[in-house]
Amino acid sequence: MAATIVLGAVEGALIARFVLRLFAARPDNPAVQALYAVTQPIIAPLHALDAGQPQYGASLEFATLTLLVVLPLIVALMWKLSENHHPGS
Repeated sequence: MAATIVLGAVEGALIARFVLRLFAARPDNPAVQALYAVTQPIIAPLHALDAGQPQYGASLEFATLTLLVVLPLIVALMWKLSENHHPGS
């Protein structure tokens, strides 16, 4: 299923973002800037969870952590629903 591949890629990008923010990656690095630019729209709806976090330096992004937990649950639900629609496949 193509959607699970896309969600897997999103999960990978969010894991990279989480680790980079946790270990205070330099935001002026072009690769880090690109990753932050790609993942920012994904975590934007949950930005309120990170209101108390520092803008720069090491931080534990709760929005990213929440999505890292929720996205696999969405994929599992999609697999389960597609399994119900295609029994015996």
